[in-house]
Amino acid sequence: MAIGGRRGSTGVFALATSLLLISPCVLAAPKTDVVTLKNGDRFTGEIKELEQGQLKFKTDAAGTIYIEWAKIATLKTDQYFQVEMAGGERYTGRAPSPGEVDKLRIAGEEDTLPLNLPLADVIRLDPIERGKLLNRLDGYVTAGYDYTKANDLQTFTFTGGLNSRSEIREWTIDGSSTLTSQQGNDDSNRWTVNAGVRRFLQQRWFYQGFAGLESNDELALDLRTLIGGAFGRYLQQDNEHEWAAYAGLAYNRENYSDLDRGGENSVEGLLGTQYLFFRYDSPEASLDGILNVFPSLTQSGRVRAEGKLRSRYELVKDLFFEISLYGSYDSDPAEQAESDSDYGLTTSLGYSF
Repeated sequence: MAIGGRRGSTGVFALATSLLLISPCVLAAPKTDVVTLKNGDRFTGEIKELEQGQLKFKTDAAGTIYIEWAKIATLKTDQYFQVEMAGGERYTGRAPSPGEVDKLRIAGEEDTLPLNLPLADVIRLDPIERGKLLNRLDGYVTAGYDYTKANDLQTFTFTGGLNSRSEIREWTIDGSSTLTSQQGNDDSNRWTVNAGVRRFLQQRWFYQGFAGLESNDELALDLRTLIGGAFGRYLQQDNEHEWAAYAGLAYNRENYSDLDRGGENSVEGLLGTQYLFFRYDSPEASLDGILNVFPSLTQSGRVRAEGKLRSRYELVKDLFFEISLYGSYDSDPAEQAESDSDYGLTTSLGYSF
């Protein structure tokens, strides 16, 4: 069931998206990598990457499989990798011999001694030669419908996104739309599109750029255009959690349905945090949240905030059930706005790819 503030402004909302992905041919590494599990099982194939506690491994017989990192005893590969540790250290080299149990034996240049890294502290593996970008795309789509008979309230929710991560950067594109309809009241629309790129530095530091578009009838906001940058650090990063904090600046252009207010330009500060928890034991589950606070530097006393909390639970492979809580706040909303805040709780089914 959807929960939210009353939305009374008039608007017509239409959302159309299309993606065209042309998968190029990529030269694959020889499938001679060997992974041995703690129960004695042994797999031969090609290591693609380690991310969020799962090793992506391509085999000839079974295709691409995902192996829980905590269940791996040893591995060996002649591929050249970048290895990222929980403490923020990064190493490059090969693992031509399996080494000790629960250790990753990394051999660098000829004049350097091999390193025996604890597997439990390794949080990411990225082949240095990994082919073209389109082959590293991940994404998701969700659709939800909530209905309350007591007040004839209907809520339609659609979300989707694409992301890609390499050894040095990550980029994301996410969009969402929520349409609320109730007999006797005007329909209300809320949609957002956000994009960002994050460049990884040493010792878990990073810098990022971002841009976004937003429309919200509840706040009488026809269109907000936001662009900015930030500098931050991962406070925690392991095979189950990621927690980051960052600060930066943003340029904000707003157009309101309030004709007296019209369009406004402002410069804002940014204080934000992101958290992600993931579990790959069957059934898979995850919890992620983001909170951004924008104190205005050009409009005295104004503060905006945007937040989202999302939980996913896998039903069958790649199909999941999602509960999402979102909220927006503006200490200085337009005169026609029904409220200084907008919030909602939605449920949906989704598919990841």
